Amino acid sequence: MNKPKKLNFGDKVAVVAPSSATDLKSVENGELKLRSLGLKPVMFPTCYTNYGHLSAKDEERAKDINDSFRDDSIKGIICLRGGYGTPRILNMLDYEMIKKNPKVFMGFSDITSLHVAFNQICSMVTFHGPMATSNFAKIKNDNVSFESYTYNSLSKNIFTNEPAGLYINPPGEELISYNGGTAEGMITGGNLTLLVSTLGSEYELDAKDKIIFIEEIGEPVYKIDRMLTSLSLAGKFKDCKAVIFGTFTNCNREEKAYEGGLDLTLDEVINNTVVPFNKPIIGNFRAGHNFPQPTIPLGTLVKVDAHNNKIIFMESGTC
Repeated sequence: MNKPKKLNFGDKVAVVAPSSATDLKSVENGELKLRSLGLKPVMFPTCYTNYGHLSAKDEERAKDINDSFRDDSIKGIICLRGGYGTPRILNMLDYEMIKKNPKVFMGFSDITSLHVAFNQICSMVTFHGPMATSNFAKIKNDNVSFESYTYNSLSKNIFTNEPAGLYINPPGEELISYNGGTAEGMITGGNLTLLVSTLGSEYELDAKDKIIFIEEIGEPVYKIDRMLTSLSLAGKFKDCKAVIFGTFTNCNREEKAYEGGLDLTLDEVINNTVVPFNKPIIGNFRAGHNFPQPTIPLGTLVKVDAHNNKIIFMESGTC
């Protein structure tokens, strides 16, 4: 895998909006957070525009990404926010150029499709982590205070070239096991909706011998059932070495019209759709639409020990 160089304090980082738009105050606060991290944010045009439910037209959003990788003065790229839109620009990116210019690239949620594309087509490590507008810092009177767990994980991953090592959940949260066993492999994945959206395309997730990480937000459990079943039918759980389930924020059981009717629980869905493949499966990995959250170097070697509820990041995402 191509590894980007670690970031240093004072480095210029591009801020791009490849998905949805946001308000000007959020953009300004995002810029302030990155400055407080010791970086020099360069706000690209899509941070300030909107086009329906998108930040800009497809060509403009793709251009910002291509331009940010092409610019030698830019050392890293941090997405403004998620939302919706990245699958629409996958055919517009210059993957050959991007492969020749590996840089720290970070985001989550809708950014998943870009992670998968860059990991697979460019053989480039990327980072599932906070975005410029993410709730990983508080701002009061232009003073920024970072949440320590998220800050420490982020700093370890993008400002050093040291492996993160044994993963520890935030205080009060424990990893759980759905199925025992151990496995080692490259970690891949992200948001469940995005992983399913590219099935059947050239950007489809390659799960062969990989550790699949999956998270979701705002989907009822029956829809999670449907999407996990889609991955199952596509052979992803057969091909992979292990599965890590992150957070499923506001993913609730729906009441049914018949008396006392409810969706299955999320645990029941996982036990029905994924456990039968008899792979190591760990849950409650606190990554996804939640804070505190860890930064994940996608495309690096990870060990899963589902007998002892351990995840070990064995390789740095930077050089």
